Formats: sequence, structure tokens, C-alpha cells
Amino acid sequence: MLVMKKLYFLLFSIVLFLSNAVLAQDVPDTPIEHDIGIHDPKVFKPKVHKVYPPFMLTGRILGINLESVQGVIIINSCTAEKTITDKNGIYHINAARGDTLDFEVPKYSRDIRGIRSSENLNIVMIKRKADNLPPGHSKPEYDKAKKDDEELYRVLEKDAKLEDKWKY
Repeated sequence: MLVMKKLYFLLFSIVLFLSNAVLAQDVPDTPIEHDIGIHDPKVFKPKVHKVYPPFMLTGRILGINLESVQGVIIINSCTAEKTITDKNGIYHINAARGDTLDFEVPKYSRDIRGIRSSENLNIVMIKRKADNLPPGHSKPEYDKAKKDDEELYRVLEKDAKLEDKWKY
């Protein structure tokens, strides 16, 4: 028992000593510099992403009956530039590769698209089932609704192409 008390006392003394030693140290007010290695003196530079030049992006927006949708608000999330579709569903907006466009109109579900090229960006707006599921829906219900939405979108996009709706 006496040995245990001495061991606890020794352990307590060590902890107390170390905690006081930590408190007694001066904390320098200098920024922390990372050592890149004594034997490897090269400087590491952060990767710089290429900046793509902006261009005028044009597109047409159609509704579920392949009619032109007027009044769709298009926002370039990267530059905050806004535009609205005309009576033929056509829009023009400055964008660059890597930008994100947000398409909103009250009658349809919101659509977000990333810009990959300077080609026309034509969209069919639909009211997605997956966005309108009741609270507490199950994952299988959501997956089925999402699959149905994707199938509807593919059919409408194919029909728009067949009926030359993308020409303007």
C-alpha cells in the first residue's frame, strides 16, 4: 500500500512539473513556419487553376410541353450576373468554363448547370417529382421519383431535338 502511495505521489509530481513547465514557456508572437526539410530546400508553390476567358453563352429554355418559357431568371453564381429569357425562351449571358448557372422560374423546378464549353446550353424545365415528395418519404420512393424525372427529361430532350426546337 505504501508503494502505491509513493507511485501515485511520483506520478502526480511528474504531471505537476510538466504542466508548470508548459505554463512557464514563452509563447512567441510569430507566425508558424513549416519546415520543408533540411535536405530538401525546394519551395512548394500552390497550384494555380487556369482562368478561362468569358464568352457570351446563348441558349433556349423549353417547358414540359416543349413550349418556349418566358421569364426564366438565369444567374451566373460565379459573377452574380443575371438575365431573363425573352418571349422565345432565349437567353444570353456572359460565362466562362467552370461557372455555374442557376435557372429559376416559379412554374418549374430550379435547375443548376455547370458550364463546360462555349456551345449553346439548351434546357427543358420540368416540375420534378423528387422535389415534391411529402416529408418523411423513404429512400426507395425518392430513388423512384428521381429515376422517373430523369426518364421524363431524356424523353423531352429527345423530342425537342427531333422537332428542331433547339433552332433559333
